[in-house]
Amino acid sequence: MKKSFLLLLLLVISISSYTQELPFKKVEISDSIALAGQMQHLAKLCDVKNMSELDLFKFQLIRGNYKEALVTFQKRIKKTPINQRQYLDIYLHYVEAKFSKDFKGAFKKSYRKYVKNSDDIQVINLDKALIIRDPTDYYVSNFKNTYQNIKSEKISQSTAKDLVKKYFLSTVFSSTRELYFDEIKQDHKHRYTINDSIVIPMKDGAEVSIVVVKRKVKSSNKKSAILVSSIYAGTNEVSAMLSASKGYIGVIANTRGKRLSKSEIKPLEYEHTDVYEVIDWISKQSWSNQKVAMFGGSYNGFAQWASMKHKVHPALKTIVPMVAIAPGIDYPMENNVLHNYSYSWNFYVTNNKFLDFGASNDFNRWNSLKNKWYKTGVAFNKLDSLDGQVNTLWNRYMAHPSYDDFWKKMIPYKQEFAKIDIPILTITGYYDDSQRGAMYYYNEHFKYAKNPNHYLLVGPYDHWTAQSKPEENLRNYKLDKAALINIEEDLLYQWFDYILKGKTKPSILKDKVNFQVMNTNTWMHKPTLSAMTNDTLQFYLSSDKQGDFYALKTKATNSEVSMSVDFKDRKSMTNTDYYPWPLEREQINVKDGLTFKSETLTEDVIINGSFLGSLELIINKKDVDYSVIVYQLTPDNKYFHLSYYIGRASYAKDREHRNLLTPNQKGQISFNNSKLISKKIEKGSKIVVVVNVNKNNNAQINYGTGKDVNTESIKDAKRPLQITFTGNSCISFPIWNSKMN
Repeated sequence: MKKSFLLLLLLVISISSYTQELPFKKVEISDSIALAGQMQHLAKLCDVKNMSELDLFKFQLIRGNYKEALVTFQKRIKKTPINQRQYLDIYLHYVEAKFSKDFKGAFKKSYRKYVKNSDDIQVINLDKALIIRDPTDYYVSNFKNTYQNIKSEKISQSTAKDLVKKYFLSTVFSSTRELYFDEIKQDHKHRYTINDSIVIPMKDGAEVSIVVVKRKVKSSNKKSAILVSSIYAGTNEVSAMLSASKGYIGVIANTRGKRLSKSEIKPLEYEHTDVYEVIDWISKQSWSNQKVAMFGGSYNGFAQWASMKHKVHPALKTIVPMVAIAPGIDYPMENNVLHNYSYSWNFYVTNNKFLDFGASNDFNRWNSLKNKWYKTGVAFNKLDSLDGQVNTLWNRYMAHPSYDDFWKKMIPYKQEFAKIDIPILTITGYYDDSQRGAMYYYNEHFKYAKNPNHYLLVGPYDHWTAQSKPEENLRNYKLDKAALINIEEDLLYQWFDYILKGKTKPSILKDKVNFQVMNTNTWMHKPTLSAMTNDTLQFYLSSDKQGDFYALKTKATNSEVSMSVDFKDRKSMTNTDYYPWPLEREQINVKDGLTFKSETLTEDVIINGSFLGSLELIINKKDVDYSVIVYQLTPDNKYFHLSYYIGRASYAKDREHRNLLTPNQKGQISFNNSKLISKKIEKGSKIVVVVNVNKNNNAQINYGTGKDVNTESIKDAKRPLQITFTGNSCISFPIWNSKMN
C-alpha cells in the first residue's frame, strides 16, 4: 500500500513539474544581449529529463554549458552517417568555436578544414542543404513569430521548450550563415573552373545565358557534356559540379531572359527552339566530344522533351527527364482544371533575372489571396485584380483552357514523338505532382515511336525525392529499404556511363518498366505498362448504406446515389482532402462527398497501375469538376491514400475540345489517367472510394453554366448542383494476381 501511494505521489509531482508555468517577461527582440540572457534563464528552468541527445545538447548549449554540450553532441553525431550530417556539423563547429574568444575566426578555421577534407559529393550536399535550401530566414522568422505571439507573463514547460529550441536554430544559423556560405563557395573555386559569363545568341536574336563547369584536373581529353536546361537561374550550379566530379563537363542553360540574358522572360514558350541551339553550341566547343546528355526534374524535365519537338540534335545521345511537367497536360492545369498554385510561381521566376524567393515565400499573401477569392466569389480571371498586381503569364494561361496550339507548340505532339530514337530514362513517383506529365511523354512516345529505347523507373517518391534521394519516410509512411536508392548521385550517372561510356546498364533497370511494390520490399520489372497487370478488381457504386458508407458492389445495380453542392455557400468547401498528405491517417471526412466501402478482401492483392472510372450520371448543369479518391482501409482501420483523379467532365472525352453535358439527361464520363501506384493490399483490408465535386480555394470553381470557367463567378451559382450516380458507375483497379502468372 505504501509503495503504491509513493508511486502515485511521484507521478503527481512529475506531472505538476511538467505542467508548471514559468515566468516570462518579454524583452525587446532586437536587444540580442537581453534576449540571450532571457533564453539562457528559460533553458535552465526547463526540465531536460527524457530528452533526446540532440535536444539535450541544444539546452546545454543555450544554458552556456559548452563542455557538457560538446560531450553530449559527440555521442549523438557518431550515430549519423556523414551524408546526413550537414546541419549537425554546423552545430559541432558552432559549439567548438564557443570555447574561443574569437568565435568567428575559430568557426571559419575549423569549418574550412572540414570542407577541405570532404570529398566532392559531400561538399555538393553541403551546398544543397545549407545554401540552395538555406533555412536561416525561416528559423529566424519562426522564432520571432513564436516569441511575439506569446501574450502571457507565464508560459508552460512545453511552450518554453519549444521557444528555446527555435531560439537555438535561429541563433546558430544566423550567426554562422555568412561564414559557412563563404567557405563552401571558396572551396568550389578550388575544385572547379566555373565560367558563368557566357551568353550565346539564338537565331531569332534572343540571348541565352550559359554556365560551364569543369573539374580542375590536368587532362586534354575532350569530354561528354551533361546539360541542364532550367528557368531556375542560380540553383543548378551544384548539378553541374556533380557532373564535373563524375568525369563530365557540366553545362547549365537558363531560359531566355534569365541570368545574363537581356531578352524577355517567357517561361515554357521557347525551349522547343532554344535548347536545340544550345546543344548545337556545346557540340562545337573545343572541349566537347560531340556527345551531350541531359537530365533534370520538373521544368528541367520538360525542357528535355521540348528540345526534341522539331528534331533530335545529332549530338544529343540521351535524356533523363525526372518528374517532367507537360505544359497544358498537368501544368498549370490538371485534366483541364486550373489550380492556383501556379499563380505565385509566375512571380517567382519572372520578377528578376534569378529567382524571387521573397515573393515565393510570401505565404501570407498567397493564402490571403486565395481565401479572399473564395469568399468573395469573383471570377477566376479577376485573381490578379484582387492581388493588386498584374500577372501576365496567368492571364495568358487562362486564355487557353483546352489543349490547343498554344500548348502544343511547346513539346512534341503526336507523330512528332515518332522521330525520337535516343535512349531515355523517365523517372517519376507515385506521389509526384507531375506524374501525369511524365507518364504523358512516356505513353505518347510508345504510342507513336516503333519500339523506343525508353525505360521507366517509378517508386514511392514525391516531386522532390524522385529527382534526388528518397528519405526513410514519405509523408508519415516508412518506405521499404528497397525503395531507398540514390537517384541523383548513383543511378543517374550509372545511366550516363552506360550510354556515353559503354559501361554496364544500371542493375535496377531489368526491363523497360521498373517499379517498387510498396509493402513488399521488392521491385517488379515488366516489358510494358500493360504487363504490370494481369487481372482487374472492379467495383460498382450502390445506394446500400451502413453508417456513413455506401457499399461498393462487385456487380452493377439499379440503385442511385445523389449529392448536392451549393456554390453560393462560402462557409464550407468540398474536396479538400484529395491531395495525399499525410499518406496514412486515422480518419477521413466521410461527410465530404459520397463515400463508398467494399467488403473485406479475403486475399492479398497488388494494385499495379492507374485505376479507371466510368461514371453514369444525371446532372442539372452543363459541366462539373469532380474527383475520385481511393484509400486502403487497412486491417487496423487506418486510411492509406492510394491514388486520386481530378478533372473536368466536359473534357473527359477529349482534352482538346470541350463537350458539354446535357442537363437532366443520363450521360457517362470516363477517365483512365489517375495517379499510377503499386502497392500490396493485405487481406483483411477494404477499398474506400470517395466521389466528390471540386469546390474549394485551391482551383477554379466550375459553376456548370457551360461558359468559360475562368469568367464564371458566384453570380452564376443560382441553384445548387444536383448530381446522381447510377449503379452502373464503376471503378476498376488493375491488379497483379500471382496465381495467374
